[in-house]
Amino acid sequence: MRIILLKLFRNGSCPYTIWFMKNDNDVIINNYNETQIEELLSHLSEKCGIPINIEAMFDLYDLFKSMISNELQLPEWINHEQFQLMELIYYEQTRRVYNNKKIQNIIIGPLIKQISLNMELQSNSPDYIKTKNNMHLYAGHDMTLGTMMYFLGNNKIKLPDFGASAHFHLYLNKTIKVFYYNKWDNENGEEMSIPKCGYSCNLDDFVNLINNEMSTEWEQDCQIEGN
Repeated sequence: MRIILLKLFRNGSCPYTIWFMKNDNDVIINNYNETQIEELLSHLSEKCGIPINIEAMFDLYDLFKSMISNELQLPEWINHEQFQLMELIYYEQTRRVYNNKKIQNIIIGPLIKQISLNMELQSNSPDYIKTKNNMHLYAGHDMTLGTMMYFLGNNKIKLPDFGASAHFHLYLNKTIKVFYYNKWDNENGEEMSIPKCGYSCNLDDFVNLINNEMSTEWEQDCQIEGN
């Protein structure tokens, strides 16, 4: 999944996402202390021995976050204030990505359509109540999960932690509930409200919601308007 996301956002396979990230980086720099950000990027470039731009800084942030989670020491040339600034910039951009309707459709459209289709097929099976195939598992990325949560209306989420997950439950009465687990060891998921449904959604309403909100025009969504 990470390789697919890198293709979408970096190698030009989806012009819109490349355009969005470039323009969004400029917006972020303009919204914050430009001098402070430039000093941070210059510092990181010097210590890493290669030019570090905003995108490369995000890779470093991922690395540093993993080190902290594994109780490893950060490099001595990164202090708390610098890491906090990296985190602030990272959060600001991911929030904008999560909340972008076209990017939502590109990143989670195929996945959530597959989830709704699985539920629809399962509920229409004559052996629906007896079936043993009662679980589908999909691996994703923090951006996949964050985008999914924003689509569902949870715009308070910052950065999904390691092992975070979203659970879509289909019940025998053909209603759906969604639960969010913010970390791998969280055993008490948070029930999520589904747009236009509330905390419990009729399967037909859920399928209609997904079909109406998520198009299959992914190639068109990847084009920059006006081109």
